[in-house]
Amino acid sequence: MWTLCRVASGLVLSSCMLMTSAHADDRDGRGRGALYNIAHFDVIPATVGGVDFLQVGYGLLFKYRDASNGDPGLQSFRLLNVIAPETNHSEIVQVWNSRDAYERHLASRHTIDFRFNVQENFASCCVGSPIDDRQYQLVQSFSAAWQSIPALGVGTSGALYVVTYVEFLPDEQAVPGQEALLRYGFATSKANGGHVLSYSVLRQLDRPDRYAVLEAWDAQANYNAWQAETATTSFNGQIKRLLASPLDRRPTVLCGATYVDNVGCTAP
Repeated sequence: MWTLCRVASGLVLSSCMLMTSAHADDRDGRGRGALYNIAHFDVIPATVGGVDFLQVGYGLLFKYRDASNGDPGLQSFRLLNVIAPETNHSEIVQVWNSRDAYERHLASRHTIDFRFNVQENFASCCVGSPIDDRQYQLVQSFSAAWQSIPALGVGTSGALYVVTYVEFLPDEQAVPGQEALLRYGFATSKANGGHVLSYSVLRQLDRPDRYAVLEAWDAQANYNAWQAETATTSFNGQIKRLLASPLDRRPTVLCGATYVDNVGCTAP
């Protein structure tokens, strides 16, 4: 069981403060704990031959989500639409109770149909790049676990979800980088109280130098304010030297059943 004990800026992080730990050597995701799958979904913003790719693409995406909600082992399925100006981009965030459950989902008819229709059926649809799936396991959650938080509204009137992709320099930088992510997650959760619904640090299974951070905030204004605080600017400066590429932060909103071209996911 992975634990962390470190004193930083007067804060003691210890195993008693860690809500959930993951096995660092579980590279195929078949050990204990949930499997997180994050996929990028990019629709071409065009109308070709009278077919509106955005409407068709997001219609297929909503249908796929709804069909998947009955799959055994699913703990959470969120469609997150990147906020303006890149509203044709979304992140598909799924949490499964095991690798086996996720693989059964991949083999299901609704998954196969969705991927064929948006990637191979060029006459009517629609993606600008292949769906990029990455599998992760949880390192640590602060506040509440991602899959347990309630949905607080759809579109820009609801909660803000932030997906951050992190790539460290290989090998020796992953450990101090992971510690930095956890210290910042603890500080974020503690300083912002109920404004932070969840802050989860994930490690990619097949690339241990890559991480993803899932954040859920009650409002975008509170997230924006935290970005200007000393804790965030210090974290950004300290972690920069450990990175193989800049932090890729993607603020998003939750999708319901309605997508408006050039506006994004909106409330029904």
